[in-house]
Amino acid sequence: GTSNSSYGISLSISSNNTLTNNIGTSNSSWGIYLASSSDNNTLTNNIGTSNSYYGILLSSSSNNILTNNTGTSNTSIGIILSSSSNNNLTNNRGTSNSSFGIYLQSSSNNNILTNNTGTSNIGAGIYLVSSSNNTLTNNIGTSNSSFGIHLQSYSNNNTLTFNRGTSNSSFGIYLTQ
Repeated sequence: GTSNSSYGISLSISSNNTLTNNIGTSNSSWGIYLASSSDNNTLTNNIGTSNSYYGILLSSSSNNILTNNTGTSNTSIGIILSSSSNNNLTNNRGTSNSSFGIYLQSSSNNNILTNNTGTSNIGAGIYLVSSSNNTLTNNIGTSNSSFGIHLQSYSNNNTLTFNRGTSNSSFGIYLTQ
């Protein structure tokens, strides 16, 4: 979906779909959007780029698998999960966004993030706010204008293993209340 007045690709209350090799670019809102209990979907090799807000957004959507997707050069965030739990993100990239690379917020709990990269973002590469019981393994936050990986504000009981934060303007990996 290219240059639309809202979303490039949107699923709402839509489950058990497979999205592969799609591009959502230059849209006035989001490139790729899963909303309102869009559960059990598989997203592979999709790109959300140059959108006015987010590259890829999951809102109130659970049990999805995201693999090898890219959110790049968006006005706000590359890949965002909002109130979305039990998702599996593997080998995704959030790069060169005006805010964060990969962002979990608003009780996005029990997600598994493995081998994801947040690079060259104005904010943190990977950022969790009010999101708990997530597992982050082998993720990289590098060359960001803020933190590499940042957990903040009631992000409790998360497990971080073998993650790296390198060459960021602030801390590599930073946990704060």
